[in-house]
Amino acid sequence: MTATTELENHEVFGLESVAEGRASVVPETVASRLLAMGLIQKLDEEGRRTLQLTAKGLSLIRSSDQ
Repeated sequence: MTATTELENHEVFGLESVAEGRASVVPETVASRLLAMGLIQKLDEEGRRTLQLTAKGLSLIRSSDQ
């Protein structure tokens, strides 16, 4: 089973939101699942927490664009 088949629609939306720099709209439950799957990571930036794609998450986004 590939990662794309494991993601539900709301998780894909969360991953896309992180990719677009809108991590604040991602529900904590979705963010937790994406973190556990290794698709995103937490990053401390100027005293605030944010999320960013990992290499695995980025490759998944790129493959879904094709």
